[in-house]
Order: sequence, then C-alpha cells, then structure tokens
Amino acid sequence: MPETRTRPRSESIVISPWDGTDEQLAEAAELYAAVFAEPPYGDDPELGRTSFPERIRQRMTTKQDFRLLLAWDESQVIGLTLGTGIVEGDWWRDRIVEQIPAAAREEWVRDACFAIEELAVAGTHRRLGVADSLMSAILRQLPYQTAVLSCYEEATRARRFYAAQGWQEAACGIRTGDSPALCILGRRIDEAPRE
Repeated sequence: MPETRTRPRSESIVISPWDGTDEQLAEAAELYAAVFAEPPYGDDPELGRTSFPERIRQRMTTKQDFRLLLAWDESQVIGLTLGTGIVEGDWWRDRIVEQIPAAAREEWVRDACFAIEELAVAGTHRRLGVADSLMSAILRQLPYQTAVLSCYEEATRARRFYAAQGWQEAACGIRTGDSPALCILGRRIDEAPRE
C-alpha cells in the first residue's frame, strides 16, 4: 500500500504503512500504550509497550491481509490502525459469532471479513480528521465485502465516531475472554466512507 496523503485537517499529517522496522514498531507501541492507558480502557502502559509489538509480529505471520498503518505528524507517530482478514477458526471471530444474532452474523461476519483490531490517535491530535483518514486508508482495496470491529460498550465517544463513519451496531454485551462488555460493529467495505 503506497504512502498517501489523506484528508486530515493538518497538511503535515501523512498516513503510511508500517515499514517493518523495530524503530517504527516501538514508536507505535508507545502511542498504543499511552492511548489505551486512558479511560475507559485503563490498560497497564508497560504491558501495552511489550504486548503490542508481540501481537503485531504474530499477526503479520499468521493472519491474511495484515495491515498496520501509521499516521505521522512530521517524524512523530500520532495515530495507528491495525486490521486483518478473519475466517472461520480465528479465535476472536469464533467467539463473537456464537454471541451475535444469526442475521448479524450473516450480514457482517459471513465466512470471511476484515477486522479492525486497533485504532488509536494521540490526545493532542484528536478531532483533526486523523482517525477518519486512518479508517478510510485501511479499508481501501480489500478483498472482502464487510468489515467488523469491537469497542467497549462504555466507550461512548468511540461508538459515536464509528456511527458517524457508517458502522452499524450488530450486537452489544459481547464478551471475549475476560474482557469488559463489547459492542460489535459492522460496515460494508464497498460503501464510500464519509468525507
């Protein structure tokens, strides 16, 4: 996926794929740790700094259509999004499909779909169109009809953002492992994102 200048409100912000280096991955892990230490997530930042790179390395070797996009403001990572294709047998997919209504399963998950696993933007760069641009970029040119994601049920700002992007709630009150209650959202990929 080529580097693209998308539509954030700041012309200095560029969205590009992770280059595969440990340096960029460490910068992304710092952002991830900071964002997900905030409420309502409250994750341990040190754990985030170590678990995020481990997850990325695992996903890039085991998942189809792996994508990690980074948003840069000059030389600083200020946003990221991670997504992969998921099919039957995927741990996360198989746990959500058994908890969502059959109609939602058929509409959004099907036999295969694209899953947005992470979206994070630095607090200093929110409401500048960075998250919009990341979502638009990661959903481009995918061999799937639909995409899904989960967010904490209590993450009301995130849910409002996704609704404005055209995501539809398939089910709430979903749990995977010992996670808090989640909402599962779906979106058709062939529909143009809101600009």
